Amino acid sequence: MPWYAGGAVLLAIAAVLALPLLSSGDAETTAVRAPLNARGAQGTAPPPPLTGTPREQADRLFNRIMQAHASGDSASVTFFLPMGIQAYQLASPLDDDGLYHLAMLHAVAGDAAAALDAAGRILEHSPDHLLALAVAGEAAEGAGDVEAARRYYGRLLAVYADEIERGLPEYEDHAAILPEYLGAAQRVTGR
Repeated sequence: MPWYAGGAVLLAIAAVLALPLLSSGDAETTAVRAPLNARGAQGTAPPPPLTGTPREQADRLFNRIMQAHASGDSASVTFFLPMGIQAYQLASPLDDDGLYHLAMLHAVAGDAAAALDAAGRILEHSPDHLLALAVAGEAAEGAGDVEAARRYYGRLLAVYADEIERGLPEYEDHAAILPEYLGAAQRVTGR
């Protein structure tokens, strides 16, 4: 049964990525909008190839979902979100960046418990990880647990400068969102 589920997800991802190639229209309607970061500025780019590891395919799907979320395209988010979450589950084991992506997808889905769980898996071995602290704070705030949000965001503020100095690859990949997380932490904690 897991092989059928995995195959179905991969077929769905392939179909989604191939659809722009098969549709007719001008370049603007067939181009895939490629985000520069999870929530930030966008540019146009050709559709990604239908090759790569399960993790690379999950990352492409993540980018598509987050771009749709940033642009307010709720129909695309609703359609692709279950596939994105399942793609990361199939791409396990995940590194910290993959766990952050999974936590963000759960947060977008409104599942604070699952977002906190994914972020917590990072925080277990890296308690100062900025992206994990930020998504945990965001999920706690979204769930109405203001005290937990203050704890996560307070920790983010306490370690921000030192963590940035570490120059982790995921910090560089998501550099455009880190100042937004810093601003959210300052807003929630009042600092």
